[in-house]
Amino acid sequence: MGNDRPNYAHYLTFAAAAVLSPFVVACSGGSSCERGGRCVDTADSDVTSLTATDSVTSTSGGATSATGQGNTSQGSDSATGATTATSVTTGPPKFDLPPEPPPPDMGEKGPIIPETCAQAEAGESTVGCLFYAVDLDSHDLAENLPYAVAVANVQLAQDAEVLIEQKVGGAWQTVAGPQTVGALQLATFQLPDKHANKSQLLAGGAYRVSSTVPVIAYQFNPVDGQSSYLSDASMLYPAPTLDTINRVTGLIGLVDNTNTNLYAYATLVGTQDGTQVEVTPLAATQAGPGIPAGSPNTPFNITLNEGDVANIAVAQLGTSISGLKANSTAPIAVFSGHECALIPNPTCCCDHTEEQLAGVRLWGTNFIASRLPMRNPGNPEAVFWQIQASEDGTQVTLTADPNVTGLPPSPINLNAGQVVEFNATGPAGAPGDFAVASNKPINVVGYMIGSEACCGSTGDPAMVQMSPIEQYLPRYVVLVPGTWINDYLVITRPEGAPITIDGAPVNDGDFLPVPGTGYEVGRISIPDGVHVLDGGNTPFSVVVVGFDAYDSYAYLGGTGTGIINPNPPG
Repeated sequence: MGNDRPNYAHYLTFAAAAVLSPFVVACSGGSSCERGGRCVDTADSDVTSLTATDSVTSTSGGATSATGQGNTSQGSDSATGATTATSVTTGPPKFDLPPEPPPPDMGEKGPIIPETCAQAEAGESTVGCLFYAVDLDSHDLAENLPYAVAVANVQLAQDAEVLIEQKVGGAWQTVAGPQTVGALQLATFQLPDKHANKSQLLAGGAYRVSSTVPVIAYQFNPVDGQSSYLSDASMLYPAPTLDTINRVTGLIGLVDNTNTNLYAYATLVGTQDGTQVEVTPLAATQAGPGIPAGSPNTPFNITLNEGDVANIAVAQLGTSISGLKANSTAPIAVFSGHECALIPNPTCCCDHTEEQLAGVRLWGTNFIASRLPMRNPGNPEAVFWQIQASEDGTQVTLTADPNVTGLPPSPINLNAGQVVEFNATGPAGAPGDFAVASNKPINVVGYMIGSEACCGSTGDPAMVQMSPIEQYLPRYVVLVPGTWINDYLVITRPEGAPITIDGAPVNDGDFLPVPGTGYEVGRISIPDGVHVLDGGNTPFSVVVVGFDAYDSYAYLGGTGTGIINPNPPG
């Protein structure tokens, strides 16, 4: 993850999806492929009070607040004012972390879409050759439904050979593939159930996804949206983009309308054998096989080998997984999930939520919080938002059209690990998009709310981490899955920027401005399949969203992964 990045780029222009062609085992650019997707260059060789001692700024107009040790009201419509945060005395990690990497060389043409696995090792975007996927814990009613990994080949003229492995008895074994995926084609792999339940260390619990050329990977849990009612999805971050300093943003444990206890959790995945992980929760966490009970602000240690999964669930209903820290001696993959979340709690209906989270070194300071598509366009429903600080003394300022409602007053003062939560909406002409600026790196997460809070039987909670403006890319190849009835691309672009979808210019009339920012947001209905979005040399963002009866999904279509926060506090 250093700055010795090769001088390369391919800028995607529209091409019709290629017919699957015979596979050729080779990497481009004079490099040869090894198993595992690696290429060798043969030519060159509410306000949630969490960790700090200061109080969070009081909120109004739909903001929420809670007191102490990770408690949160999770999207409640009431505001209760300022709260007092708890103190933390954990200090630095008890083991040496790797050296801090230097800032990225983003070049003059924006982040890169790599053409070879050797290039992907530079770790500048979510296009890569090696990923770790996890069948995350869901509602018990959905555990037997098909979990799937989908792989989109972003290359214009290269086939990808995709292999999925699982670890059995300490050795990786093929579970799917090798399968040839043609240029601008996709493949979906339904995989056996391997979920960890509540708190549990599951040896070899992850799937290893590898490709011989750079691809984008997503996971769907479950993949059948029309029959499950309990779906979500996540974009997967390639292994070279993972971090050793991670914080979790997430939800609370709760009881659903069937009187079932449902828990929020963090999932940690090892990518190297012998990785030591120091976990510091902000609320008590459950003990389970291989996982000790966690106490607020008290570190505990676990060891992960490559492919091991540590699931860490909150111990008490009404407490949040937000603020959990995971510092490690080697990069790990980190997911935030919920078995079945109610947003707002206790409004029906619950839905599984999940998201792979960017490490803290990838967090930014400038965001456009682009609301999810309106299910009730004449009277737009709220979107539930969380903003989390990585450092003490963080000041956050929100900017929006004056007709947007529910935003807490600025500035919002946060310390490390603290989260502010609120519900934002507005009229059809200003339905709730807003800008976020901070003096220190933050994380911004949006959630679709439950169907019966707004929309009859349409949609239910889904979770997506927003990309900082600093990480926008100039082009994307995205997968819009089948089986959901309504699918949208949420595109955030500089005002008037020429963006094409599959070679056709977007309709400027589909976009609404975010005043005072120079950005605008469009929510564009899109058919199933693989789509190429091209902004020329202009970076922009895309979120893929879908919903139907009592179900939904949302995920980033991709993001840059330049190290814009090289020296975060441990």
